[in-house]
Amino acid sequence: MSEQNISLTVSELIPKIHELAAAKARFVTITCLDLGKEFEVIYHFEKDSGLVNVKVRVGKEGNLPTITTIYPCAFLAENEVRDMFGLKFTGLNPDFNSRLLRTAEDVQTTLLKPTVGVSPPMFRTPGRCAQNCPARIDVPKYVRLIAEGRFEEALETILEQNPLAAICGRVCFAPCEDGCRQAKKGEPISIRLLKRYVADVVGIKRRDVKRAKPTGKKVAVVGAGPAGVTAAYYLGLLGHDVTVFDELPKPGGMMLVGIPQYRLPKDVMEAEIRARLEEAEADLKLNTKIESLDELFKQGFDAIFVATGAHKGASLRIEGEDHPRLWDCIDFLREVNLHGRKPDVGEKVVVIGGGNSAVDAARVSLRLGAKEVAIYYRRTRNEMPATPSEVADAEEEGVKLEFLVAPTKVLGGEKPVKMEFIKMKLGAPDASGRPRPEPIPRSEFTVEADTFIKAIGQVVTVPEGFNLKLDRRGQIQVNPETLETSMKGVFAGGDAVTGPASVVEAIAAGKKAASAIDRYLGGKGLPEPAFMEEFVPRADVEEVLAMHKVSVAKLPHDRRIKTFEEVELGYSKDEAVREAKRCWRCDWYE
Repeated sequence: MSEQNISLTVSELIPKIHELAAAKARFVTITCLDLGKEFEVIYHFEKDSGLVNVKVRVGKEGNLPTITTIYPCAFLAENEVRDMFGLKFTGLNPDFNSRLLRTAEDVQTTLLKPTVGVSPPMFRTPGRCAQNCPARIDVPKYVRLIAEGRFEEALETILEQNPLAAICGRVCFAPCEDGCRQAKKGEPISIRLLKRYVADVVGIKRRDVKRAKPTGKKVAVVGAGPAGVTAAYYLGLLGHDVTVFDELPKPGGMMLVGIPQYRLPKDVMEAEIRARLEEAEADLKLNTKIESLDELFKQGFDAIFVATGAHKGASLRIEGEDHPRLWDCIDFLREVNLHGRKPDVGEKVVVIGGGNSAVDAARVSLRLGAKEVAIYYRRTRNEMPATPSEVADAEEEGVKLEFLVAPTKVLGGEKPVKMEFIKMKLGAPDASGRPRPEPIPRSEFTVEADTFIKAIGQVVTVPEGFNLKLDRRGQIQVNPETLETSMKGVFAGGDAVTGPASVVEAIAAGKKAASAIDRYLGGKGLPEPAFMEEFVPRADVEEVLAMHKVSVAKLPHDRRIKTFEEVELGYSKDEAVREAKRCWRCDWYE
């Protein structure tokens, strides 16, 4: 029998387990080794008559995400590891559907405790929606509070784990909704829009929050994007003296530069960021470029968090890429979003790429006067990394999609410009798990447009003066558990470490960094999210199933492409309450 050993970080575990499940690997068991300061947890699978061992190391104060949402049969092994070693599993059910080890009709024994009668023990676990949330918000709780009209309490529940509720309520890709039970019938609860509703109805303002006693420690945060702002917020609440530096004239990082006004109004974004930093009593120094981390240490800072983002567009690596009518997406969006300029895109625009930035560039081009806009992507719609709702909005506005095509070279011309493309087919999966696009020989064709915009991703650029160890992609290398870099006292997170990711993932990184930095400075770190709530009776499933998703009103189509006004208009009070009442309450007895 063949044997394969795979070593992963904690953040890589769940994607690998999904990959094994898709390959129909059979879960066997879990073993755990005590290595002194950390555990090595080994997940054993049988695949194609061979053994696959997935190894993950985790600190003794850390925790692992449960794999029971993918392999329900793993709950016994995870419970056993927890009981024997004290290792925590996020989202682990203490019993399997409350039916384990039934010994008689009137007595039930569970891993929690014996109970008399057939009623299962009452316990609550994070719902699947909460398990999918990178920021680990107690989603079921705040949804229920909205259903009861308790909007301020709902917002406070969100802000416990995510300080940027109004922002995420607009631009989060909502992985929580993928975990919603209502997704089984194609109508997951609109969790993102509910978050936006309570943030808007309560209002963005500085709250009266309690800060810990001052520690006398100073922390510098380099970058005022979502990761940096989140780290600064929690570090300030933990009692540290925090200063946030950013070279841009306003806070927000790539949210400011890359996300158009019609998706994220800049006044909303800036107001929320400033409110959270004021609550943390953190200083914000804009128009300030940091060239050397050593200089910050000389200024008396005890720790530094680097969250400089990924502000440079990736190269197509094709002949003629320096043509003046082939624009970089990030530079293009920066001109519009940051500087308020209106570049002359011409009448026909072709955007190359399949992510949210590509979709944003296409929709912005329409608003700048283009009559014909198309997105050319080398895979199919199923593989597009862009948020499906954003793609649908683009199509509704008139953007055309061309799949299985890739650029090969710029042929020249001024207006129109000619570019050669080649048709593609999908092959075996690549490292991302998506089918690899392969060119079809002798299928080249020519496309003409007034402007081509390349939007195939972003790359990280770290100042040389930081003297940090980088990986082969130019991203900052960190300890995956602590986010500490190669320089003592310097931590890093967000896009600067992972490459381009989502706002909510950057928020999760900022929170993780704040906890690690606090421990480095002698504190205990942030407490683990506590999913505590008074007992909530089970919903009437039939009644819930009879309810349908509440659609959100949007700006009329003919007005959208003539303005940068926000497209989604948000829920009314009645709509938000009705949508929240669709919750199954599946985090009880789960």
